[in-house]
Amino acid sequence: MAFLEELQFTGSLGDLSFYRMRGTDKIVVRRKGGASKETIKKSPKFALPRLYMSEFGGCSTMGKEVRFMMHPMRALADYNFSGFINKSLKLIQKQDSTSKLGQRAIELSKHPKLLEGFQLNKYTTFDSMVRSTLNWSIDVEKGSAKVEIPALVRDINFFPNNRHSKFNITISLGVVPDFKFNQATGKFTAPKWYDTMYGCDYTSSEWHSALKGSPATTLELSLDQLPPEGGYSLMLGIGICFGDSLDDGEVKQIKRAGAAKILGIVTGKAQDADLAMDDTINDNAQDVTSADIRPDPVETAPQRATTSQRPTLRHLRVTPPLTSDPGPIHPLREETQLPAVQSYMYHYAVTGVTSTNLNAGITYSYTITSDVGEYPLYSVNAAKVLVTPGAVTSV
Repeated sequence: MAFLEELQFTGSLGDLSFYRMRGTDKIVVRRKGGASKETIKKSPKFALPRLYMSEFGGCSTMGKEVRFMMHPMRALADYNFSGFINKSLKLIQKQDSTSKLGQRAIELSKHPKLLEGFQLNKYTTFDSMVRSTLNWSIDVEKGSAKVEIPALVRDINFFPNNRHSKFNITISLGVVPDFKFNQATGKFTAPKWYDTMYGCDYTSSEWHSALKGSPATTLELSLDQLPPEGGYSLMLGIGICFGDSLDDGEVKQIKRAGAAKILGIVTGKAQDADLAMDDTINDNAQDVTSADIRPDPVETAPQRATTSQRPTLRHLRVTPPLTSDPGPIHPLREETQLPAVQSYMYHYAVTGVTSTNLNAGITYSYTITSDVGEYPLYSVNAAKVLVTPGAVTSV
């Protein structure tokens, strides 16, 4: 960067431009040149630069919203920090590894720490004036913030860099939306819900003597509304302002005197509209006790009538027949008295089996039917029985 030393003028001279830039007391000189505007927009040689230009344009657009949410602190800056904000947002944009080049999103809500602690001053920072730890908190549910400032004593933990008689502490809270690439417009835009209604809020302490310092102070503020969806951050800023007393007792703030920084950034939370309705329903619901909870009736399988002797055949099966009418349902807590059931026993003698037909068998097929009142009838079928010579099989 070139500076003009002897001649003091601004403007253009040939292919040179002379201008003043905030942050320096010298006149800056730069040479005009480069490709034309049409060449950069249309030439295939500038296809890659156009992608980077599109992304940096998105950072610049979002940087404007960041500075807007720091409006109460901008008068405390001692240099033009716009470029440094855009540079920080560019670092956040590089964290997007899913989108392709030229369309990478700028999601501050996913990387809030990358911008937290940003100083708005180059020569005398806020931390160099207030050398104490500040306790702060942001409530994302309510959209509120609180900052606890300890007692400030001059030349102990308070070091102002000027001779102004008064000072105070100011905090601000604002909503910073994430910016994503819009395929329809070809530009980086904020979410649809974001508009000018989401401004920043700020509050200040009383004016105190810069020679004596100030007692411990707690500053609190809250936003009027929160976004209905996610994809935003709550940014908390803090600054120290200086002023002079007037004849009528009022204090006039001095511009460019003081310091500020971004104290904290937290990820915002989406507001669920149905959540409030669910809470109302739960509040109006009656209390349910264990006495009100009754189990549904349980079907019980029909109990089989007992017999004086159980069958000894291994393949004997008891199978209730399928019916279209399952019968009445009896809860478990009710006792059912079964009527007496008659039992029958049959004896079969098998003879005439020789060693030649040892593996032969005789099949008996019969059915026993019992009436057990309201329960269905049961049938018992006998299977094939293998016998040995002289053996007697009983069922």
